[in-house]
Amino acid sequence: MDCLPDLPAYAELHTISNFTFLRGASHPEELVRRAHELGYAAIAITDECSLSGLVRAHVEAQKYAIKLIIGSEFKLEDGLHLVLLASCRKSYGYLSHLITRARRRAPKGTYCLSRDDIEQYFPAGCLALWRVRVDSPVEQGRWIARVFPQAAWIAVNLGRNGCDSQLLSYASALSRQCGLPQTACGAVSLHHPCRRSLRDVLTAIHLNTPLAELGFKLPANAEQHLRPRAHIQRLYPPELIMQSVDIAARCAFSMEELRYEYPDHLVPEGYSLADWLRHLSYKGARKRWPQGLDEAVRAQIEAELKLISELHYEPYFLTVYDIVRFARSQHILCQGRGSAANSAVCYCLGITEVDPARFNLLFER
Repeated sequence: MDCLPDLPAYAELHTISNFTFLRGASHPEELVRRAHELGYAAIAITDECSLSGLVRAHVEAQKYAIKLIIGSEFKLEDGLHLVLLASCRKSYGYLSHLITRARRRAPKGTYCLSRDDIEQYFPAGCLALWRVRVDSPVEQGRWIARVFPQAAWIAVNLGRNGCDSQLLSYASALSRQCGLPQTACGAVSLHHPCRRSLRDVLTAIHLNTPLAELGFKLPANAEQHLRPRAHIQRLYPPELIMQSVDIAARCAFSMEELRYEYPDHLVPEGYSLADWLRHLSYKGARKRWPQGLDEAVRAQIEAELKLISELHYEPYFLTVYDIVRFARSQHILCQGRGSAANSAVCYCLGITEVDPARFNLLFER
């Protein structure tokens, strides 16, 4: 591990994996593992308009006890290049919503996003990195500073391509003109330089051009890999490296916070979810057994309602009930199957036609 005590801490804030198709040449797990080996303080997985690689990255980050930052990269219609990082649960939801919106309005495999989308749906908590070039207009930076007050940085990527000094100078000028601080940023697409050949092949496929004919369309080197901290220290001013760690510290969100949240199910005023499910169950039971319920059936309904309540599954049963009711109102054939056939509640709700009192099936399945 690259953990020499005199090396400054560093967090990589812009990394794409192979879930950014035909650009990223490393798996999310490889990126996280390599960041741990290099002694990084944190690593952000920021695939382009996607959160697809995050589960794999999260599992690997838990294994190696390295901080994982959740984010995504976006290229707007006007050429503005942003990386958005989730600092809290709310901003993670924003990223998910923004990605869905961008993907749904474009053909499969592409996306479409504008500044209006960013402004319309931006909540507090999302951090923005502005990926700049030596020709990035000042107007873009001023817009970012307005939309992301105290939550935006100029991301400086020094790729040893002959333009590093010019980019540093230009980024400093932009910082003064826009009021945005700067941070070091690797724009990583490889966990190790050995993946350069694979990355070049992916580029050839992406551009539908023979590899030998790509020329300057290929990056000049393999600097898009996770670099040792000693290498980073030689490239960047110390304040830019420190800023990366400060930004990482503001990103407190973890995927550990996520739990399945069933959508709220509307019930009549005065009823709780459990009360309404009980009401519908016994209303259906009176139709199923017009002669009256025997104690065995009543006991089974009560036992099922108790277990459903303990597991907080009422919304699920009520949703399926609504679907079945609608289907039958439209003369659409439908039938509950599988473990639903074990349930007296499902039978009472009209979801199944299997009388549980006759077959004595196991509801808990």
